[in-house]
Amino acid sequence: MSVHRRKQIPDTRIHCCLYFISPTGHGLKALDVSCMKKLHDVVNIIPVIARADTMTIEERDAFKERIREDIAEAEIKVYPSALLPEDEDVQAANAPIRKHIPLAVVGSDRAITINNKSILGRQTKWGFVEVENPNHCEFSLLRDMLLRTHMQDLKDTTHEEHYENYRRHALSSKNIENDGS
Repeated sequence: MSVHRRKQIPDTRIHCCLYFISPTGHGLKALDVSCMKKLHDVVNIIPVIARADTMTIEERDAFKERIREDIAEAEIKVYPSALLPEDEDVQAANAPIRKHIPLAVVGSDRAITINNKSILGRQTKWGFVEVENPNHCEFSLLRDMLLRTHMQDLKDTTHEEHYENYRRHALSSKNIENDGS
């Protein structure tokens, strides 16, 4: 009889949580703070303002600042974390992302033709909102971060920080159970 082992065990862990924040203009709700505090120890959180086209640029910037203040006051760890040591290359890659956190996005599943060019976006009464235009939306920054620049770092952070914290907690609770028996 021989034992067959899989050479590669599939990684089923969740490496990132896009936490969508409603564009109320008032800051984080108590429920948002509570959920994010429970999540930040088990997964990388990237706060995202949904439906950002419902606010003017000035309202959006003020709302983002309020969210940043709420996150700092509640001591919520968001990705990319400023708490971990970084070399110059990593700092250079993370600085523009940290500046935009929380990311403001606009969604659309339709392409509209403007000047014989097909553009993903949404037509509104006052104009056109382009998903790929950084002046309208930070979707391209989010996409590039998740798929191009930070995918491996998200996996590494999950393994080195979140999984190890979970493992440490699980082992210490087992030791407490065994000591109490």
